[in-house]
Order: sequence, then structure tokens, then C-alpha cells
Amino acid sequence: MNEMTLLIGDGLTDNQLKFINAYLSSNCNISHACDKADISRQTFYRWGHESDKFSQAVEQVKEGLKDRVEQEIFKHIFVDRNPIVLNKFAPSILRDRGYADTKDINLQSDSVQDNNVTITIVDAEEEHQSEDNQEV
Repeated sequence: MNEMTLLIGDGLTDNQLKFINAYLSSNCNISHACDKADISRQTFYRWGHESDKFSQAVEQVKEGLKDRVEQEIFKHIFVDRNPIVLNKFAPSILRDRGYADTKDINLQSDSVQDNNVTITIVDAEEEHQSEDNQEV
């Protein structure tokens, strides 16, 4: 499944294309892709600085990996009905609906000698439970 071929040609050398395909098949691991493409990490970074097309291709592969990960998360949530994945995923996507794990850190100092730090941690589950109990 990781052996997908990326077809980007305009403005890239054969060696850069070899790296891009290796990068894709190694799930965006730079070291593994450099080994597969027989280049050094320094060459990878030099190409990134010298070529906008190469940098864009690298970003395209990263975005593709994120899409694949997101697709796998959705599969575990909606097909497999995995509650662990759902609990990990829900706070990030449903933040605007009150499911976020809120960690507010208030660092205020009125003077150099004031070293007080206020940290408020709100557990979304406890907050929802207390709201449910108040409605009864």
C-alpha cells in the first residue's frame, strides 16, 4: 500500500523524483528516503532551499500522508467503532462543541519578584458530568 508512485515531473530532476517516490514509500521519513534515493540529508536540504518545485513536491507528499492518517482514523471511528480512537480524536475536531481538553495557563507578573503562576486545568468529561447533574 505504501508503494504508490507520485508523478510530478515539471522542474524536478530524475534524482529528485527518485527521492520524492522514496519519501512517499517511506511515509515521509527523510533518512529512509535519502538512503533509498542514494543521497545525503544535506542534498535533501540543499534541494529544498534551491528548488521551489522540490519543496512543493515534498509538501504534497506530507499532505498526502496526513490524508491517509486521517482516513485511517475515520475508519477506526466509523467502521471499527473503536472508542479509544474516538476519545482521542473527538477533542480536536469537536473543540467548538465543548469536547476539548482545556488547559489554560495564565502567566502574569506585575513585578520582577512576583513568581506566582496560575494554572487551570479543566477536564471536559468532569465539566459535562457536573453540568448534567445540575440540570436534574
